[in-house]
Amino acid sequence: MYSLKHLLNFVFSFILILLSSQSFSETISFKGLVLSDFWIKKVIANNNTTSGYIKIENKNEKNERLISVESDFSKITELHDMKIKNDIMIMKHLEEGVLIKSKSQLNLKPGSSHIMFIDLTKSLKKIKNQKVKFNFEKAGSIVINMPIMNKTEKSNKKKKHRHH
Repeated sequence: MYSLKHLLNFVFSFILILLSSQSFSETISFKGLVLSDFWIKKVIANNNTTSGYIKIENKNEKNERLISVESDFSKITELHDMKIKNDIMIMKHLEEGVLIKSKSQLNLKPGSSHIMFIDLTKSLKKIKNQKVKFNFEKAGSIVINMPIMNKTEKSNKKKKHRHH
């Protein structure tokens, strides 16, 4: 039999692994969803808005919907779609969220669908990460600690990442 001390050590270690994997990992598995490549664009000059990006793969047999996204550092956090029509950028709030079909992936990325953080309530200039809550129709909610970086940092990070 295991002693209480062994059990507590196991539980503590398990919680520590869970917390650290979410904070430092680029991939999180959550109820049949694989969340990766997430980041928030560094705020430029005195702008009061910024955008966020994430790749969500749905490995489930049923469709999923990203209903909404929440943050405590902006007054408004919305899912947006961006298109260029007649050389004009048109941004649209996706009020119904975004469908992620079974066995497919959603890629919120620059120049396409993305997360908008509008009317920032605190400066993100000296902060390295920020917690963002993702609300799914079937899977429920998960909070992700998203790194804040500019496009150059994002590109360099990808180039430096190697699989062994």
